[in-house]
Amino acid sequence: MSKLSRFGVRSREDSHFEEVIYGLALVYNIMNNHLSNFLKEFHLSPGKFNILLTVKHQGKQEGISQVDISKHLIVTPSNMTKLIDKLEKEGLVSRSAMENDRRVNIINITPEGSSLLDQVWPGYQSRLKALVSGLTDEKQKKLAGLLLEWFEHLSP
Repeated sequence: MSKLSRFGVRSREDSHFEEVIYGLALVYNIMNNHLSNFLKEFHLSPGKFNILLTVKHQGKQEGISQVDISKHLIVTPSNMTKLIDKLEKEGLVSRSAMENDRRVNIINITPEGSSLLDQVWPGYQSRLKALVSGLTDEKQKKLAGLLLEWFEHLSP
């Protein structure tokens, strides 16, 4: 009997694809809940946190356009705008029009936003490690490789 049977996933010889998808979804939900609870302590959501990381590390000193942020993250354009509005209101990012194309917004992290990330990162990284601690280093590497291979296959 499948370990996923309590979720209605029946194990059959030809149903491994279901176990992969449901297993991945269940793992994602658990990880997302753990990380969301941790980030709440800093008044951040996973979406806001990931935007801050992208702006700081991809945008560097020059900043990064909202379009480029959305390419790095799984966020719809309307949700992206809402999250950046909140981050800007909280003083964690600044937004300005691109010099030669005023339709493009450039996002920069503020010193407050950078400081917050520096404060959050050690605990966040510690929680990431704890979430995969049930797997040996070898299995973590193998899983990472399989997931990246799958991602490459699914990516256009």
